[in-house]
Amino acid sequence: MHFIPTTPEEEVQLLNGAAVSNFSELIKIIPQKFRLTEDLGIGTPFSEMEIERELIQLSNSNAADNFCFSGGGVYDHFIPKAVDFISGRSEYYTSYTPYQAEVSQGTLQYLYEFQSMICEISGMDIANASLYDGSSAIAEACLLAHSFTRSKIILYSGSLNPHYLQVVKSYLTGQDMELIQIPQINGITDLNALKSYSENIAALIIQSPNKNGLIENWMESKKKMLDPKSLLIAVSEPLSLSVLEPPGKCGADIFVGEGQSLGNPMSYGGPLLGLIAVKEQYKRRIPGRIIGKTVDKNNNDGFVLTLQTREQHIRREKATSNICTNQGLLALRATIYLSLMGAKGLPYIATICYQKAHYAANGISELENYSLPYSNEFLMEFVVKTTHSAIDVTNYCAAKGVSIMRALTDESDSLLLIAVTEKRTIDEINHLIKCLKEFS
Repeated sequence: MHFIPTTPEEEVQLLNGAAVSNFSELIKIIPQKFRLTEDLGIGTPFSEMEIERELIQLSNSNAADNFCFSGGGVYDHFIPKAVDFISGRSEYYTSYTPYQAEVSQGTLQYLYEFQSMICEISGMDIANASLYDGSSAIAEACLLAHSFTRSKIILYSGSLNPHYLQVVKSYLTGQDMELIQIPQINGITDLNALKSYSENIAALIIQSPNKNGLIENWMESKKKMLDPKSLLIAVSEPLSLSVLEPPGKCGADIFVGEGQSLGNPMSYGGPLLGLIAVKEQYKRRIPGRIIGKTVDKNNNDGFVLTLQTREQHIRREKATSNICTNQGLLALRATIYLSLMGAKGLPYIATICYQKAHYAANGISELENYSLPYSNEFLMEFVVKTTHSAIDVTNYCAAKGVSIMRALTDESDSLLLIAVTEKRTIDEINHLIKCLKEFS
């Protein structure tokens, strides 16, 4: 049962057991100024049947049939039903930390396979069993770079997703580190600005595709980093890496990303799935858990937790991270999704996204009062400039059943960010173009 109620008689028994006569006496430790005394405004109690009816009516008010062209880090991709079915098995969705390897081989195996797939996608040597989300993964990468280089400055591109940046700033509060922004030109990082920074640089963060949907040049970024000790942190959306050169082959030292697009729903923005993978020399500084493959005394394959850097284990004060868990269920869904799609399916999906996004961009650019301010070097997400108020345009489209959003960090109220995934049909894209054309 989702909820087990107590009767008034049972409440009296509980209070008696706590040696108090009423609920107010039970919570008297809480100062009066922190107690809520006014009515909650939720009305009189409902029966279970009435509550169910109320919730159904409330859920029916959601615009579930809208066409979603929103992006900015969370995307509306198709999820095969097999992902829901397999991950919904009780032995998966009720599993927790696999401390006892002898009774957790199934969990350890799929996490090992997850790590292997992330390494294959990113071109890196070692991945962990996931982190909380993409933004905290970037922050952990910054701490790793600081720990390894002993340098204090983190350079980050002005085209980095601002939501990621907010988390990084919060994460590094109190650390002896400095964040410096590298400006962007025409929607991508101005790599020439790197010549101003040659010492005490722990890392450079470059996101590709970036917050504007544009593809950045990791290889050129690595070449222009003047401090030989500094690390390149490559941020990316994993589905796009099926058609782009992986960061590991472009000189990146650390790959981080948001794994929501790998078989996980948008869910109004969470929970999310943090990805991190590194080159071999940083394996003892990678945060979180790493699953290793070994053999038992009978020479059978087995899986174990290994190289944990968290402070609760033998690392103690030498720990490089305080990450205490991972997104096991979401990592499982990503593993199932990647297994189903395979080496051919992922680039096929990415190519469909590319073709549909460019179809949409071409159609929108032909409209009066709309233009594309940047180049066409994007995969599935792009920025549109309008002479109208971007807020008014998004509100109008929402009323027409189309979900779009303002561009990230749009101070001019003139930029829209539009993401087109494989789920969007040509009719839906044409409906979006029609809505933009009709707005005046």
